[in-house]
Amino acid sequence: MTKFLNINRFHWLCFVLWQFGLFYACQLIFPIFYNFHPGLSCDDPGFTFSKPKCKLSKVQICSELTANCSNIHIQPAPFHSMVQDFKMFCGSKAYDAAWIATIQFIGALVGALVYGHLGDYFGRKPVSFVGISIGIVFGVASGFAPSWEIFAVLMFICGTSVACIMVVFYAYILEFIEPQQRVFLRSFFNWGYARLVFTLVCFICGYWRSAAIVTSLLALPILPVLLVLPESPKWYATKNRFREMKEAEKKVAWLSGLPYVEKEDQKLKKMEEKDTKMYTIRDLFTSWNTAYSTIVVGSLWFSTSVSSFGADLNSGNLAGNFYLSQFVSAAAIALSKISIFLLDTFVPSFNRQRLHQVPQIIMIGCYTAIMALMITPDSDCSSQGSRNLASIGTCSLLARTGALLAPQMAYLSDIYPPIPYAIVCSVGIISLLISCFFLPDTKGVDLGALDAPKPENEESKRVEEDEIRIEVAENLA
Repeated sequence: MTKFLNINRFHWLCFVLWQFGLFYACQLIFPIFYNFHPGLSCDDPGFTFSKPKCKLSKVQICSELTANCSNIHIQPAPFHSMVQDFKMFCGSKAYDAAWIATIQFIGALVGALVYGHLGDYFGRKPVSFVGISIGIVFGVASGFAPSWEIFAVLMFICGTSVACIMVVFYAYILEFIEPQQRVFLRSFFNWGYARLVFTLVCFICGYWRSAAIVTSLLALPILPVLLVLPESPKWYATKNRFREMKEAEKKVAWLSGLPYVEKEDQKLKKMEEKDTKMYTIRDLFTSWNTAYSTIVVGSLWFSTSVSSFGADLNSGNLAGNFYLSQFVSAAAIALSKISIFLLDTFVPSFNRQRLHQVPQIIMIGCYTAIMALMITPDSDCSSQGSRNLASIGTCSLLARTGALLAPQMAYLSDIYPPIPYAIVCSVGIISLLISCFFLPDTKGVDLGALDAPKPENEESKRVEEDEIRIEVAENLA
C-alpha cells in the first residue's frame, strides 16, 4: 500500500501530526463530559415521582424535586462534571451549561474566519504554531476556571484554536502530501481514533478539571516538530517567493530521504504568471455556476455538521453504560473511515455520491429506530439500555455554523428525549435529497488540473469560475 500511494517517511510524519491535531480538535465533544448531568433523587421519606423516573424528562424530574423535595441527593456518576461543581442541574442554570458549549462552537466559527485569513497572509506554519499554542495554554487554564462564566470564555478561545487546526493546520498538511494520499489520511488517521483517546483520557481522569488539562496537552508534540518543518512550498509559490520555495522543497526532500529535483524554468515561469488575487466570499456568487456549487456543497457540510455534532453531544444522555457508549461510538467512526478507503480504492462503482448517500441512509435508519424506541410507551424501564446498541473553506464555515445548533439540540433532550434524533433525521433526509438530485460525482476527476488552457471561450470562462471557487475555499480555510 505504501508503494501504491507513493508514501515516504515525511508523509508518515505529516499523517501522525494530523492525528495529534485531531486529539485537540476533540475539544468540540468535551461538552459530553463537562456537561454530564448526574442522576438526582430525593432523600425525603415517602417522596415518590408522579410516574416511573425513567419515563420522566430531566426537566420534569427537576420540576418535581424542586417543588416537593427538601433534600435533593446527587447520585454517583461515572464522570465528575462541571455541572456538579457549579450546581447547574435545573432551570436556567441547566440552560447556561448548554450555552457554554454553544459559545465554544461560536469560537470555532470565529476562528475559521480569523485564522483562515491569517494563514493566507502570514503562512500556514507560523499561524498553526501560534493557534495551537494558544489552544494548549487556554485549555490548561480552563481546568482552573473558578466559575462557569470564565470557563465559557476559555472554551471560546479553545474553539478558535480547534478551527485553526481544522482549517490552517489541515491545509498545511494537505499541501505536503500527494492528492491520492488524502483519502488514506482521512481514513486511517481520523476523528474516531482521536475520540477513542479523548474518551480514554476522560475515563482515566474522571474529573473535568484534570481532563481539561490533559486533553489540551495532547497536541503538545506538534509544536517542537513544527519548529523543524519548513513552511509550505505551495504557500511560498502563491506569494511568488520562489527562492524560499526552493529552500523549503530541499528540506522536504531531505526529510523524505529523496534527492531534490529542481523545477524547470518553464514551470517556474508558469507559477510566476499565475493569478495571485485574493478572492473573497463575494466571488463565490459572481456567476450561477459558482453560486450553485457553493449552495449545494455548503448545505451538505451544514447539514452533516448539525447531524454529527447533534448526535455526538446528545450521546451522554443515552441509557446504559456511559463510557461504553462513547468507546463504541468512537470505534464505529474509526472503522467506518477505514471501510470508506477500502470501498473508494477497490470498488470502482462506489463513487463520491454514494460515499455520502449510503452513510446518510444508514444514519437516518438508526436514529429513526432510536427515536421510535423512545416514543413507544414501555411497560417498564428495562428496555432502555438497548438504545445504545442501535446507534474545506466556505464549507468549513457552514459546518461550524451548523455546529452552533448542536449544543441546543442536546439541551432539548432534557425536555423531550426524542427531539434531537427527530432533528438529526430531518436534517439527514434533506442532505440525502440534495446529494441525490444536485451533487455531481467527482471520483477520478483531477481537480488540480484546472489551470490547463482551453481554446473555447465558454470553456475558459467555466474553468476560471471553478478556479475562483476553489481558491476562495482555500483562502477561507
